[in-house]
Amino acid sequence: MKPHYFFAIVIPDDMKKAIFHEMKQHQLPFKKFTHPEDYHITLAFIGDSEERLLEEVCAQLEESLKETHSFPLRLTSFYTFGLPASPRIFWIGTDEPRELYQLQSITVNVCTKAGFKLDERPYRPHLTTARKWKGDKPYKPVVAPKWNNITINEVALYETNRLEDPKYTKKWSYLLNETRED
Repeated sequence: MKPHYFFAIVIPDDMKKAIFHEMKQHQLPFKKFTHPEDYHITLAFIGDSEERLLEEVCAQLEESLKETHSFPLRLTSFYTFGLPASPRIFWIGTDEPRELYQLQSITVNVCTKAGFKLDERPYRPHLTTARKWKGDKPYKPVVAPKWNNITINEVALYETNRLEDPKYTKKWSYLLNETRED
């Protein structure tokens, strides 16, 4: 099976620990939990690819991000995808800052110009924490804590390996410019 690739925002380690701690506290009956090292916010899923094309798209993205600065982001609430009583995906939303959408747009444009066919659904930034409800009772919404802002300062290309845990390996990354003090 060929590995798949995606570009994503790298979540700082201290926030990964906080999310993992919060998930453990709730003890939700999901079949699979995302390994804390795999927490991320996807910008563009590109699927399988040749090494040469990956190198080209990373170089193009690096060039396109030269003027992009780090920015604050806040994780907000817990949400689900799938049936309300037995969700398929449990995830954390964000405050959706404008800079996040700009970063995603730049990433999508570079990937599209390189020839990748991307998902055309509207972008819904999220961080997946669990999959496949297996509870005996219907899911009841859970209240998320008030998390601190995190600084988004790194974009990475990840390779997926479904047979390992953590499942994602960072293959390339780019550090955004530090936020300007205006």
